[in-house]
Amino acid sequence: MKRIILNTAFITIIIYTAFSCNKDSVISTEEDQPGRRDYVWTVDTINSYDPIYRFWASSPTDAWAVTTGGNLSESIFHFDGNHWSTDGVFRLLSPHSIWGSSNNNAYIGGSAGKIWHFDGNSWSEVATLTKDGHDDIVFDNIWGGSYNDFYIMGAYHNDNGAPNNSVITHFNDNIWTSFDTDNIIGIVERLYKNKTDGKIYLRTNRIGGGEYFDSTLIYKYDQGKYSEIYSSVWTRGLQADISFINNEVYFVLGSKISKRINGQFKTILEVNNPNFNQKIWGRSSKDIFLLMIDGLVHYNGSDMKYLFHFNKSSTEIFGAALFENDAFFLVSEAETNLSLIYHGKLE
Repeated sequence: MKRIILNTAFITIIIYTAFSCNKDSVISTEEDQPGRRDYVWTVDTINSYDPIYRFWASSPTDAWAVTTGGNLSESIFHFDGNHWSTDGVFRLLSPHSIWGSSNNNAYIGGSAGKIWHFDGNSWSEVATLTKDGHDDIVFDNIWGGSYNDFYIMGAYHNDNGAPNNSVITHFNDNIWTSFDTDNIIGIVERLYKNKTDGKIYLRTNRIGGGEYFDSTLIYKYDQGKYSEIYSSVWTRGLQADISFINNEVYFVLGSKISKRINGQFKTILEVNNPNFNQKIWGRSSKDIFLLMIDGLVHYNGSDMKYLFHFNKSSTEIFGAALFENDAFFLVSEAETNLSLIYHGKLE
């Protein structure tokens, strides 16, 4: 395990760049305090041959990362506050997602409909789910509100070989219930329940496969019905996404970050920078992290500034975990094939 303390040669803290924030596009909806930016950053390298795609943490001293790679003995990694390690246990599991509610309750969603559970001591398979007779489901993400109320989501392949048959399964009161998803298309990548209006919003990736354009679709789910509320093709700068910040769903619609107010999109921030890469994470409306193609930017309710720049081109952030004084970002460098954990700590 290699830990690197970042210096100014590798990473620039709070660079004052020509970022512009259109004040007319910012609407104050909360009385949050501006998020701080005085992080001290370190970087850990996870020693995995295959890229790490999913990350979850219950606290700054209990984090998990998983890979779908071919080494079934090194697909689950744990952080104890000091080091990342893997237990080396061979498991018939290809992890695609991870989520939990505490340090002794976590779930992994894999391929072939498999679901594994961590009880604080060890991982064990707890379910193999099917839908419409299909057992080739890949569970790409998990999200929920409590240990006994969460959603696991993904897709299986259609007759054209594209993974566009959506799957959503709800775990509630120890019962797995599959949603009717015939009216939506694509891999269900994210699903959140919005506190403000009580609606569920979900994002799917629709794979073209000669039948469609590769695109992102955002749906509202309410009383058993789906309504498509936004779609975008996979053209850089136009992509869409959703994020869950302070119990509210935030919508990334190209350069605009919005909320749903009275059934309509209301822009709260417009990002006037072509490097915006359409992903955000945050603690509040005045404490939002924005992915750029060249680094990570922070918005504090009034302006945007870089927290750090990437050291390599073709770098991506696949996930984040935010706590009161700690921020973790799962960073993947395509050029070096390294999976890195950027850990920012407020002094």
